[in-house]
Amino acid sequence: MEIRLEKNQGTPLRGIEPVLTAIQGRLDKEPQGWLKQLQANPSSFADLEKNVHRAFQQMADQLVAGLLAQATAPAAFADDAKKK
Repeated sequence: MEIRLEKNQGTPLRGIEPVLTAIQGRLDKEPQGWLKQLQANPSSFADLEKNVHRAFQQMADQLVAGLLAQATAPAAFADDAKKK
């Protein structure tokens, strides 16, 4: 099964490792931006909270896609799916 993070674009995922690397990159970068935003404008907390939730939802979706790509990568999976 071919899994992509973007509809009909990008390189197909082959497993979870690239997804974990991308998520780690976001986790290394985004919290500092969120903190600066909150410090500069404390009244933006409600919007910031929505943005944080949205970011983690996106990362969860990407993780699930990586898991699916890894689980369906073996040829045996495709053969079993065709038999059913």
